[in-house]
Amino acid sequence: MTLIDPTLGTLELLRMAAENHQKKISLSEDERLLLVSMLKERGQDELEYGQEIEVENVRLVRRVNGAVGIYFS
Repeated sequence: MTLIDPTLGTLELLRMAAENHQKKISLSEDERLLLVSMLKERGQDELEYGQEIEVENVRLVRRVNGAVGIYFS
């Protein structure tokens, strides 16, 4: 079981999401939902309009209209 800690930085959370997407770690549905929720909140707080952060195959994007999305490739 992976511990999702609110004190982790945004890049660490993105890395955890990337590792889960690549099947390197396994998150439960509740953990995955918590991780996505935390990332969207961080995107709202930390990113400027139109800015994005990418870690491996995961992008956290804050659109110019303020919407925050997480994209996996």
